[in-house]
Amino acid sequence: MKSRGMIILAACLIVALLLCGCNEKPTGEQNSLSDKIIFMPSDVFKLIHKSLTFTRDKKSGEIVQVTVVMQFQNIADRYVNANVSVVFYDSNNTELYVGYREFSFKAGWTDTSITPANIVTYDGENVTKVDHVVITVHEIEDM
Repeated sequence: MKSRGMIILAACLIVALLLCGCNEKPTGEQNSLSDKIIFMPSDVFKLIHKSLTFTRDKKSGEIVQVTVVMQFQNIADRYVNANVSVVFYDSNNTELYVGYREFSFKAGWTDTSITPANIVTYDGENVTKVDHVVITVHEIEDM
């Protein structure tokens, strides 16, 4: 009786260990659109929210606009002025469009809402070719 219980316990333990890594990504699931946003590490800002939206024409189904929404946290221990560039690329890493935003955050500040400054939209002639986006933060040095 004891050996039978031990075998059942061992089998349950093995099954539990095998299932531990199975919840990462179901078979056939595509990458999230936010996986197509690359944030270049920064000493002053941390990207706390990102989203990428492709808007399609209702009649043709063709992409007519790509929108990036981003929110930051100031991780520097001081007031920071920064220029954020959002670069849209095609699958060959060819630059299609660059949008810029400027932010001024006090130490520890975290974006808590979406404002027009947090949104960059591209609707140019090559919008259908957009594959991924790179966000880079450059601190604006005081003169």
